[in-house]
Amino acid sequence: MDSSSPNNGVLMSPVFTSSIALAIAITPTLAAALSMSDGSFTERNKAVVRAYLGEIAQRGNMVARERYFTSTTTFNGDADLARQFARIAEIRRAFPDLEMTIEQQIAEGPWVATRVTYRGTHSGEFGGIPATGRRIEYAGTAMDRLENGKVVEMWHTVNMHLLMQQIGGDGSPSPKL
Repeated sequence: MDSSSPNNGVLMSPVFTSSIALAIAITPTLAAALSMSDGSFTERNKAVVRAYLGEIAQRGNMVARERYFTSTTTFNGDADLARQFARIAEIRRAFPDLEMTIEQQIAEGPWVATRVTYRGTHSGEFGGIPATGRRIEYAGTAMDRLENGKVVEMWHTVNMHLLMQQIGGDGSPSPKL
């Protein structure tokens, strides 16, 4: 064998050569499979967030919370989800026709970011302001972290100032008497 041969005079076994060829051939396939599994993971997480937002925030079905949250789920750093569910119930009473539209959703790893718009009619007392019958529209965002298909951490914001302005307030809740 001369030194001008492609393998520089080293004899390679057919098994070794076949193994290298196989590794080169499947590497892009493995990368694609991993990418697809990441994609389905994030799509599953987005679907869980859409489902809980629809069922709990949109329809006010608080019983569904066990399906979507763990016993240690936090909301804006607070481990007492009961307070958040009470706020949702208060909003549902004041705006019984409240509709929520998911405008955009982005997921990366265990995190899902969702931008929403709420629309409804002020039909009950809210923040010390009696029902006005006014139509409202305000926006919010949700950052949710999921583990094993359940939300374990939520960071949500809404434009409460705009909501209060629309129902006749100055943008701040009136004190309750």
